[in-house]
Amino acid sequence: MVAAAVVAGGSYIYVQGQVSDAVDRLTVEYSGLRVTGFSILPFHVNLTLTYTVANPSGMDLALSMDGSLLFGEAVVTPVHVAQQMVKAGGSSDVDVGVSLTGAILGAIGDYEEGDQYRLEGTLTATHRFAGLVPVTVTRPLS
Repeated sequence: MVAAAVVAGGSYIYVQGQVSDAVDRLTVEYSGLRVTGFSILPFHVNLTLTYTVANPSGMDLALSMDGSLLFGEAVVTPVHVAQQMVKAGGSSDVDVGVSLTGAILGAIGDYEEGDQYRLEGTLTATHRFAGLVPVTVTRPLS
């Protein structure tokens, strides 16, 4: 029984190291912006920012993100992206919905300059070891 626990624990630690390496190799890049809604009274604009997450590793990863969306140095809104699967050797688009009010729009200026937006916070990746046991790694997202 003790030997099985040692083998299982060692395997888990090994897989966690592999997941950690896979997360370090992920790339998250801005890939587009769409205006999804607009209102004059009260003045606000709804946007969907799209980021492409590339996973060059051989492991499927379920990703989630928590943090803030910034425009330049100005914090625009908190962000939570629910868990989304990125297949091994593949990529997936992650959409971030944003509602900008008049005050925020005044602070940031040209809201359609999509390359000025950036995400800060944490990215959490989960891989299922043996298809059952979740192995989770969290990294700063910036």
